[in-house]
Amino acid sequence: MFGLEQSTIVLLIIGIALFLFITEWIPLAATAMGVAVSFYLVGAVDARTALESFSSGTAMIIAAMAIIGEAVFQTGGAAKIGNILTKFAKDEKYFIFAIVMFSGTMSGFLSNTGAAALLIALILGVSSTTGMKRSKLMYPVIVGCCFGGGLTIVGTTSGPFLREAVENLNIGETMSFFEFTPLSLLLLVVAAFYMATIGYKLLPNEPRNEDITNNSNTGKKDFSHVPQWKRTMSIGVMVGAFLGMIFEKRIGIPIHFTAIIGAWLVVSARCITMKSAANAVPISGLTIYAAMVPVARAMTHSGAAQLIADTSLKILGSIQSPVLILVIIFLIITPITNFMSNAATIILFTPIAIIVADSLNINPKAILVAVRFAASIAVATPVAMPANSMAVEPGGYKFIDYLKPGLPLTIISVIISIVYIALFYPLTMNN
Repeated sequence: MFGLEQSTIVLLIIGIALFLFITEWIPLAATAMGVAVSFYLVGAVDARTALESFSSGTAMIIAAMAIIGEAVFQTGGAAKIGNILTKFAKDEKYFIFAIVMFSGTMSGFLSNTGAAALLIALILGVSSTTGMKRSKLMYPVIVGCCFGGGLTIVGTTSGPFLREAVENLNIGETMSFFEFTPLSLLLLVVAAFYMATIGYKLLPNEPRNEDITNNSNTGKKDFSHVPQWKRTMSIGVMVGAFLGMIFEKRIGIPIHFTAIIGAWLVVSARCITMKSAANAVPISGLTIYAAMVPVARAMTHSGAAQLIADTSLKILGSIQSPVLILVIIFLIITPITNFMSNAATIILFTPIAIIVADSLNINPKAILVAVRFAASIAVATPVAMPANSMAVEPGGYKFIDYLKPGLPLTIISVIISIVYIALFYPLTMNN
Protein backbone atom coordinates (compact mmCIF):
# COMPACT_ATOMS: atom_id res chain seq x y z
CA MET A 1 0.00 0.00 0.00
CA PHE A 2 1.31 3.44 -1.08
CA GLY A 3 4.56 1.68 -2.04
CA LEU A 4 5.39 1.06 1.62
CA GLU A 5 5.95 -2.18 3.47
CA GLN A 6 3.10 -3.17 5.78
CA SER A 7 5.49 -3.05 8.75
CA THR A 8 6.34 0.56 7.91
CA ILE A 9 2.66 1.49 7.64
CA VAL A 10 1.93 -0.08 11.04
CA LEU A 11 4.76 1.87 12.65
CA LEU A 12 3.48 5.07 10.99
CA ILE A 13 -0.02 4.43 12.38
CA ILE A 14 1.44 3.97 15.85
CA GLY A 15 3.50 7.15 15.47
CA ILE A 16 0.46 9.17 14.37
CA ALA A 17 -1.54 7.71 17.26
CA LEU A 18 1.17 8.75 19.71
CA PHE A 19 1.03 12.30 18.35
CA LEU A 20 -2.77 12.37 18.67
CA PHE A 21 -2.64 10.88 22.16
CA ILE A 22 -0.30 13.63 23.32
CA THR A 23 -2.04 16.54 21.57
CA GLU A 24 -5.58 15.19 22.11
CA TRP A 25 -6.81 16.92 18.99
CA ILE A 26 -9.45 14.22 19.07
CA PRO A 27 -10.57 12.30 22.20
CA LEU A 28 -8.31 9.50 23.44
CA ALA A 29 -10.96 6.86 22.83
CA ALA A 30 -11.47 8.08 19.25
CA THR A 31 -7.72 7.88 18.59
CA ALA A 32 -7.58 4.35 20.01
CA MET A 33 -10.57 3.29 17.89
CA GLY A 34 -8.90 4.83 14.85
CA VAL A 35 -5.83 2.67 15.48
CA ALA A 36 -7.86 -0.55 15.49
CA VAL A 37 -9.78 0.45 12.35
CA SER A 38 -6.58 1.52 10.56
CA PHE A 39 -4.87 -1.79 11.33
CA TYR A 40 -7.85 -3.58 9.79
CA LEU A 41 -7.94 -1.36 6.68
CA VAL A 42 -4.25 -1.93 5.92
CA GLY A 43 -4.57 -5.68 6.47
CA ALA A 44 -2.40 -5.87 9.58
CA VAL A 45 -5.24 -7.60 11.49
CA ASP A 46 -8.52 -9.18 10.43
CA ALA A 47 -11.91 -7.78 11.43
CA ARG A 48 -12.35 -10.20 14.31
CA THR A 49 -8.94 -9.45 15.82
CA ALA A 50 -9.51 -5.70 15.56
CA LEU A 51 -12.61 -5.80 17.75
CA GLU A 52 -12.55 -9.05 19.75
CA SER A 53 -11.17 -7.43 22.92
CA PHE A 54 -14.41 -5.49 23.36
CA SER A 55 -15.95 -8.80 24.47
CA SER A 56 -12.90 -10.07 26.34
CA GLY A 57 -12.76 -11.10 29.98
CA THR A 58 -10.84 -7.93 30.80
CA ALA A 59 -13.56 -5.76 29.25
CA MET A 60 -16.13 -7.59 31.35
CA ILE A 61 -14.08 -6.97 34.51
CA ILE A 62 -13.83 -3.25 33.73
CA ALA A 63 -17.58 -2.92 33.18
CA ALA A 64 -18.79 -5.23 35.96
CA MET A 65 -16.52 -3.87 38.69
CA ALA A 66 -17.56 -0.32 37.80
CA ILE A 67 -21.19 -1.36 38.36
CA ILE A 68 -20.36 -2.99 41.71
CA GLY A 69 -18.44 0.12 42.75
CA GLU A 70 -21.36 2.35 41.82
CA ALA A 71 -23.67 0.17 43.91
CA VAL A 72 -21.33 0.47 46.90
CA PHE A 73 -21.40 4.25 46.45
CA GLN A 74 -25.14 4.68 45.94
CA THR A 75 -26.03 2.55 48.96
CA GLY A 76 -23.66 4.46 51.24
CA GLY A 77 -21.18 1.62 51.55
CA ALA A 78 -18.35 3.76 50.18
CA ALA A 79 -19.12 6.47 52.73
CA LYS A 80 -18.87 3.94 55.54
CA ILE A 81 -15.57 2.56 54.22
CA GLY A 82 -14.31 6.10 53.59
CA ASN A 83 -14.97 7.12 57.18
CA ILE A 84 -12.93 4.17 58.40
CA LEU A 85 -10.05 4.80 55.99
CA THR A 86 -9.79 8.50 56.74
CA LYS A 87 -9.20 7.72 60.41
CA PHE A 88 -5.90 6.14 59.35
CA ALA A 89 -5.03 8.50 56.49
CA LYS A 90 -6.08 12.01 57.43
CA ASP A 91 -5.09 13.68 54.16
CA GLU A 92 -4.65 12.81 50.52
CA LYS A 93 -0.88 12.35 50.65
CA TYR A 94 -0.98 9.74 53.40
CA PHE A 95 -3.88 8.08 51.64
CA ILE A 96 -1.97 8.02 48.33
CA PHE A 97 1.01 6.30 49.97
CA ALA A 98 -1.37 3.69 51.39
CA ILE A 99 -3.10 3.27 48.01
CA VAL A 100 0.15 2.52 46.19
CA MET A 101 1.31 0.03 48.81
CA PHE A 102 -2.07 -1.71 49.09
CA SER A 103 -2.71 -1.93 45.34
CA GLY A 104 0.84 -3.22 44.89
CA THR A 105 0.34 -5.91 47.51
CA MET A 106 -2.96 -6.95 45.93
CA SER A 107 -1.48 -7.20 42.43
CA GLY A 108 1.23 -9.52 43.74
CA PHE A 109 -1.48 -12.13 44.23
CA LEU A 110 -4.25 -10.98 41.88
CA SER A 111 -4.05 -9.96 38.25
CA ASN A 112 -3.23 -6.28 37.74
CA THR A 113 -6.60 -5.86 36.07
CA GLY A 114 -8.52 -7.45 38.94
CA ALA A 115 -6.68 -5.47 41.60
CA ALA A 116 -7.15 -2.19 39.74
CA ALA A 117 -10.84 -2.86 39.06
CA LEU A 118 -11.55 -3.52 42.72
CA LEU A 119 -9.65 -0.53 44.04
CA ILE A 120 -10.79 1.98 41.42
CA ALA A 121 -14.40 1.07 42.13
CA LEU A 122 -13.86 1.41 45.88
CA ILE A 123 -11.72 4.56 45.84
CA LEU A 124 -14.05 6.35 43.44
CA GLY A 125 -16.80 5.95 46.02
CA VAL A 126 -14.50 6.99 48.87
CA SER A 127 -13.49 10.10 46.91
CA SER A 128 -17.11 11.01 46.36
CA THR A 129 -17.95 10.86 50.06
CA THR A 130 -14.79 12.31 51.64
CA GLY A 131 -14.03 15.23 49.33
CA MET A 132 -10.64 13.82 48.31
CA LYS A 133 -9.95 14.51 44.64
CA ARG A 134 -10.34 11.50 42.39
CA SER A 135 -7.78 13.07 40.03
CA LYS A 136 -5.24 12.63 42.83
CA LEU A 137 -6.25 9.09 43.80
CA MET A 138 -6.77 7.04 40.63
CA TYR A 139 -3.30 7.21 39.09
CA PRO A 140 -1.61 5.91 42.29
CA VAL A 141 -3.75 2.76 41.99
CA ILE A 142 -2.24 1.84 38.63
CA VAL A 143 1.26 2.73 39.86
CA GLY A 144 0.90 0.25 42.69
CA CYS A 145 -0.51 -2.40 40.38
CA CYS A 146 2.37 -1.91 37.97
CA PHE A 147 5.17 -2.38 40.50
CA GLY A 148 3.41 -4.84 42.79
CA GLY A 149 2.98 -7.47 40.09
CA GLY A 150 6.54 -8.62 40.72
CA LEU A 151 6.12 -9.30 44.44
CA THR A 152 5.60 -12.94 43.46
CA ILE A 153 6.58 -14.71 40.25
CA VAL A 154 2.90 -15.46 39.56
CA GLY A 155 1.84 -11.83 39.95
CA THR A 156 2.05 -11.46 36.17
CA THR A 157 1.85 -13.96 33.32
CA SER A 158 5.43 -13.17 32.32
CA GLY A 159 6.90 -14.62 35.53
CA PRO A 160 6.25 -18.31 34.81
CA PHE A 161 7.23 -17.75 31.17
CA LEU A 162 10.64 -16.36 32.14
CA ARG A 163 11.23 -19.07 34.73
CA GLU A 164 10.61 -21.70 32.05
CA ALA A 165 12.94 -19.86 29.66
CA VAL A 166 15.77 -19.94 32.23
CA GLU A 167 15.23 -23.61 33.07
CA ASN A 168 15.23 -24.57 29.38
CA LEU A 169 18.74 -23.12 29.01
CA ASN A 170 20.12 -25.99 31.15
CA ILE A 171 22.57 -23.77 33.01
CA GLY A 172 21.58 -25.07 36.43
CA GLU A 173 19.55 -21.98 37.32
CA THR A 174 15.88 -21.24 37.88
CA MET A 175 13.74 -18.37 39.14
CA SER A 176 12.28 -18.76 42.61
CA PHE A 177 8.73 -17.81 43.63
CA PHE A 178 10.13 -14.61 45.15
CA GLU A 179 12.77 -13.98 42.45
CA PHE A 180 11.48 -10.51 41.65
CA THR A 181 10.36 -9.62 45.19
CA PRO A 182 13.34 -7.55 46.47
CA LEU A 183 13.54 -5.23 43.46
CA SER A 184 9.75 -5.06 43.07
CA LEU A 185 9.32 -4.16 46.74
CA LEU A 186 12.05 -1.52 46.48
CA LEU A 187 10.40 0.00 43.40
CA LEU A 188 6.97 -0.15 45.07
CA VAL A 189 8.15 1.71 48.18
CA VAL A 190 10.01 4.31 46.11
CA ALA A 191 6.93 4.77 43.92
CA ALA A 192 4.72 5.20 47.00
CA PHE A 193 6.98 7.93 48.42
CA TYR A 194 7.25 9.54 44.98
CA MET A 195 3.48 9.62 44.47
CA ALA A 196 2.88 11.06 47.94
CA THR A 197 5.34 13.89 47.29
CA ILE A 198 6.53 14.79 43.78
CA GLY A 199 3.91 12.81 41.89
CA TYR A 200 1.11 14.35 43.94
CA LYS A 201 2.07 17.82 42.70
CA LEU A 202 2.22 16.63 39.07
CA LEU A 203 -1.29 15.18 39.04
CA PRO A 204 -4.16 17.52 38.06
CA ASN A 205 -5.87 19.31 40.93
CA GLU A 206 -9.30 18.72 39.42
CA PRO A 207 -10.68 15.97 37.18
CA ARG A 208 -10.91 17.19 33.60
CA ASN A 209 -14.36 15.61 33.26
CA GLU A 210 -15.87 17.17 36.39
CA ASP A 211 -19.01 17.94 34.41
CA ILE A 212 -19.90 14.25 34.24
CA THR A 213 -22.86 13.87 36.58
CA ASN A 214 -22.45 10.43 38.11
CA ASN A 215 -20.73 9.54 41.34
CA SER A 216 -17.98 12.02 40.50
CA ASN A 217 -19.88 14.65 42.47
CA THR A 218 -18.05 15.25 45.70
CA GLY A 219 -19.16 16.25 49.14
CA LYS A 220 -21.08 14.67 51.99
CA LYS A 221 -24.27 12.88 51.00
CA ASP A 222 -27.18 11.62 53.03
CA PHE A 223 -27.74 7.86 52.71
CA SER A 224 -30.17 7.53 55.60
CA HIS A 225 -33.00 6.65 53.21
CA VAL A 226 -31.11 3.60 51.89
CA PRO A 227 -32.11 0.31 53.59
CA GLN A 228 -29.28 -1.15 55.65
CA TRP A 229 -29.52 -4.50 53.86
CA LYS A 230 -28.69 -2.88 50.52
CA ARG A 231 -25.58 -1.27 51.99
CA THR A 232 -24.52 -4.56 53.57
CA MET A 233 -25.20 -6.49 50.40
CA SER A 234 -23.26 -4.16 48.12
CA ILE A 235 -20.23 -4.25 50.42
CA GLY A 236 -20.61 -8.02 50.71
CA VAL A 237 -20.66 -8.40 46.93
CA MET A 238 -17.48 -6.35 46.60
CA VAL A 239 -15.76 -8.41 49.29
CA GLY A 240 -17.03 -11.57 47.61
CA ALA A 241 -15.61 -10.42 44.27
CA PHE A 242 -12.26 -9.78 45.95
CA LEU A 243 -12.20 -13.26 47.52
CA GLY A 244 -13.38 -14.84 44.27
CA MET A 245 -10.48 -13.27 42.41
CA ILE A 246 -7.97 -14.43 45.03
CA PHE A 247 -9.24 -18.01 45.00
CA GLU A 248 -10.00 -18.14 41.27
CA LYS A 249 -8.19 -21.42 40.67
CA ARG A 250 -9.56 -23.10 43.77
CA ILE A 251 -13.22 -22.32 43.06
CA GLY A 252 -12.85 -22.79 39.32
CA ILE A 253 -14.64 -19.57 38.32
CA PRO A 254 -12.72 -17.12 36.09
CA ILE A 255 -12.36 -13.66 37.60
CA HIS A 256 -14.41 -11.98 34.87
CA PHE A 257 -17.33 -14.30 35.67
CA THR A 258 -16.94 -13.47 39.36
CA ALA A 259 -17.21 -9.79 38.46
CA ILE A 260 -20.23 -10.39 36.20
CA ILE A 261 -22.00 -12.40 38.92
CA GLY A 262 -21.39 -9.55 41.37
CA ALA A 263 -22.77 -6.94 38.97
CA TRP A 264 -25.82 -9.12 38.30
CA LEU A 265 -26.47 -9.49 42.03
CA VAL A 266 -26.41 -5.77 42.84
CA VAL A 267 -28.67 -4.93 39.89
CA SER A 268 -31.08 -7.81 40.52
CA ALA A 269 -31.37 -6.86 44.19
CA ARG A 270 -32.03 -3.24 43.16
CA CYS A 271 -29.03 -1.93 45.06
CA ILE A 272 -28.60 0.10 41.89
CA THR A 273 -30.93 0.88 38.98
CA MET A 274 -30.27 -0.43 35.50
CA LYS A 275 -29.83 3.14 34.27
CA SER A 276 -27.24 3.90 36.94
CA ALA A 277 -25.45 0.63 36.17
CA ALA A 278 -25.22 1.52 32.49
CA ASN A 279 -23.99 5.04 33.28
CA ALA A 280 -21.33 3.63 35.62
CA VAL A 281 -19.52 1.72 32.86
CA PRO A 282 -16.41 3.75 31.86
CA ILE A 283 -16.94 3.60 28.10
CA SER A 284 -13.93 5.77 27.30
CA GLY A 285 -11.46 3.71 29.32
CA LEU A 286 -12.93 0.44 28.07
CA THR A 287 -12.63 1.64 24.45
CA ILE A 288 -9.02 2.73 24.91
CA TYR A 289 -8.11 -0.67 26.35
CA ALA A 290 -9.97 -2.82 23.81
CA ALA A 291 -8.99 -0.81 20.73
CA MET A 292 -5.28 -0.82 21.61
CA VAL A 293 -4.99 -4.56 22.27
CA PRO A 294 -4.51 -5.33 18.53
CA VAL A 295 -1.25 -3.32 18.51
CA ALA A 296 0.83 -6.36 19.48
CA ARG A 297 -0.90 -8.59 16.90
CA ALA A 298 -0.55 -5.97 14.15
CA MET A 299 3.13 -5.50 14.88
CA THR A 300 3.73 -9.25 14.81
CA HIS A 301 1.64 -9.96 11.70
CA SER A 302 3.05 -7.06 9.69
CA GLY A 303 6.68 -7.77 10.58
CA ALA A 304 7.08 -4.52 12.51
CA ALA A 305 7.88 -6.43 15.69
CA GLN A 306 10.51 -8.50 13.90
CA LEU A 307 11.97 -5.34 12.39
CA ILE A 308 12.35 -3.85 15.87
CA ALA A 309 13.76 -7.14 17.16
CA ASP A 310 16.35 -7.40 14.39
CA THR A 311 17.43 -3.80 14.88
CA SER A 312 17.69 -4.32 18.64
CA LEU A 313 19.78 -7.46 18.13
CA LYS A 314 22.20 -5.57 15.90
CA ILE A 315 22.58 -2.80 18.46
CA LEU A 316 22.99 -5.13 21.44
CA GLY A 317 25.27 -7.53 19.58
CA SER A 318 27.78 -4.77 18.88
CA ILE A 319 28.20 -3.86 22.57
CA GLN A 320 30.74 -5.61 24.82
CA SER A 321 29.98 -4.05 28.22
CA PRO A 322 27.36 -6.05 30.19
CA VAL A 323 26.27 -2.95 32.13
CA LEU A 324 25.86 -0.96 28.93
CA ILE A 325 23.76 -3.80 27.52
CA LEU A 326 21.49 -3.53 30.56
CA VAL A 327 21.13 0.19 29.90
CA ILE A 328 20.30 -0.36 26.22
CA ILE A 329 17.75 -3.06 27.08
CA PHE A 330 15.86 -0.58 29.26
CA LEU A 331 16.19 2.22 26.70
CA ILE A 332 14.70 0.01 23.98
CA ILE A 333 12.08 -2.00 25.85
CA THR A 334 10.61 0.47 28.35
CA PRO A 335 9.30 2.97 25.74
CA ILE A 336 7.83 0.08 23.71
CA THR A 337 6.02 -1.47 26.69
CA ASN A 338 4.22 1.82 27.33
CA PHE A 339 2.36 1.31 24.05
CA MET A 340 2.32 -2.46 23.72
CA SER A 341 1.30 -5.27 26.08
CA ASN A 342 4.12 -5.95 28.55
CA ALA A 343 3.56 -9.70 28.18
CA ALA A 344 3.90 -9.41 24.40
CA THR A 345 6.99 -7.24 24.82
CA ILE A 346 8.63 -9.81 27.08
CA ILE A 347 7.80 -12.65 24.69
CA LEU A 348 9.26 -10.62 21.82
CA PHE A 349 12.53 -9.71 23.51
CA THR A 350 13.25 -12.88 25.51
CA PRO A 351 14.80 -14.82 22.59
CA ILE A 352 16.81 -11.74 21.61
CA ALA A 353 18.15 -11.42 25.15
CA ILE A 354 19.11 -15.11 25.21
CA ILE A 355 21.02 -14.81 21.92
CA VAL A 356 22.87 -11.72 23.13
CA ALA A 357 23.71 -13.38 26.44
CA ASP A 358 25.05 -16.48 24.72
CA SER A 359 27.13 -14.61 22.16
CA LEU A 360 28.72 -12.27 24.73
CA ASN A 361 29.06 -14.78 27.59
CA ILE A 362 26.64 -12.81 29.78
CA ASN A 363 24.56 -14.44 32.50
CA PRO A 364 21.20 -15.05 30.75
CA LYS A 365 19.29 -14.95 34.03
CA ALA A 366 20.47 -11.40 34.69
CA ILE A 367 19.52 -10.34 31.17
CA LEU A 368 16.06 -11.92 31.43
CA VAL A 369 15.45 -10.21 34.78
CA ALA A 370 16.36 -6.94 33.04
CA VAL A 371 13.90 -7.71 30.22
CA ARG A 372 11.17 -8.43 32.77
CA PHE A 373 11.58 -5.16 34.66
CA ALA A 374 12.19 -3.08 31.53
CA ALA A 375 8.88 -4.37 30.14
CA SER A 376 7.02 -3.84 33.41
CA ILE A 377 7.70 -0.14 34.00
CA ALA A 378 4.50 0.90 32.27
CA VAL A 379 3.15 4.00 33.99
CA ALA A 380 3.72 6.79 31.45
CA THR A 381 0.70 6.31 29.17
CA PRO A 382 -2.97 5.34 29.53
CA VAL A 383 -2.53 2.53 26.98
CA ALA A 384 0.36 0.69 28.64
CA MET A 385 -1.80 -1.75 30.63
CA PRO A 386 -5.54 -2.44 30.95
CA ALA A 387 -5.34 -0.99 34.47
CA ASN A 388 -4.01 2.29 33.06
CA SER A 389 -6.95 2.60 30.67
CA MET A 390 -9.39 1.85 33.49
CA ALA A 391 -8.28 4.94 35.41
CA VAL A 392 -8.81 7.44 32.56
CA GLU A 393 -12.49 8.17 33.10
CA PRO A 394 -12.71 7.79 36.90
CA GLY A 395 -9.67 10.03 37.31
CA GLY A 396 -10.73 12.53 34.66
CA TYR A 397 -7.32 12.24 32.99
CA LYS A 398 -5.85 13.25 29.67
CA PHE A 399 -2.80 11.60 28.10
CA ILE A 400 -0.49 14.28 29.47
CA ASP A 401 -1.71 13.54 33.01
CA TYR A 402 -0.03 10.14 32.78
CA LEU A 403 3.11 11.50 31.16
CA LYS A 404 3.80 14.26 33.73
CA PRO A 405 4.12 12.02 36.80
CA GLY A 406 4.89 8.86 34.82
CA LEU A 407 8.00 10.00 32.95
CA PRO A 408 10.04 11.02 36.03
CA LEU A 409 8.89 7.87 37.84
CA THR A 410 9.93 5.77 34.83
CA ILE A 411 13.42 7.33 34.80
CA ILE A 412 13.83 6.79 38.55
CA SER A 413 12.63 3.18 38.28
CA VAL A 414 14.93 2.42 35.34
CA ILE A 415 17.98 3.75 37.19
CA ILE A 416 17.14 1.78 40.34
CA SER A 417 16.54 -1.40 38.33
CA ILE A 418 19.81 -1.17 36.41
CA VAL A 419 21.85 -0.51 39.56
CA TYR A 420 20.13 -3.33 41.45
CA ILE A 421 20.60 -5.92 38.69
CA ALA A 422 24.23 -4.90 38.17
CA LEU A 423 24.93 -5.24 41.91
CA PHE A 424 23.01 -8.38 42.81
CA TYR A 425 23.18 -10.54 39.68
CA PRO A 426 26.46 -11.85 38.23
CA LEU A 427 26.60 -10.37 34.75
CA THR A 428 29.21 -12.71 33.29
CA MET A 429 29.20 -16.50 33.08
CA ASN A 430 32.02 -18.47 34.67
CA ASN A 431 33.62 -20.70 32.09
